[in-house]
Amino acid sequence: MTNEEKINNQKIKFLDLQMVATIGFILTLIISFLLSYDKKLSLEKKDRLFTEENAQNLALFQTILVFVIAICFLYINYKQYNIAKENHGNDENDFLLQIETSIFAIISAIIGLYIVFKNYRNKNLNISETEPF
Repeated sequence: MTNEEKINNQKIKFLDLQMVATIGFILTLIISFLLSYDKKLSLEKKDRLFTEENAQNLALFQTILVFVIAICFLYINYKQYNIAKENHGNDENDFLLQIETSIFAIISAIIGLYIVFKNYRNKNLNISETEPF
């Protein structure tokens, strides 16, 4: 196997992981939509999709999933940056910018986790806490 084939196999591996993480992110968006709609139904005094406890648990799950996805994207971008750096790729600077973006996403996810954990104990779910990023 040539060096170029090894590099391509590594790139494919990280692209596969990125696709899985993207599917996870889409799942968090769907959960966010459902939680927002549930809150709207609650405010309109209509039958809700979830009980309060289930909504809290779903919000906690969603926020943890967002955090894991953000870390996953940081890992992917870091590995792709290393591949580009080792092989003097043209996209080296692009991956560096993506790493910085991933760090901001992790910071945002940590803040979201703090909010959900704080309100999870108080059993108080707000619409703003159901947004993934």
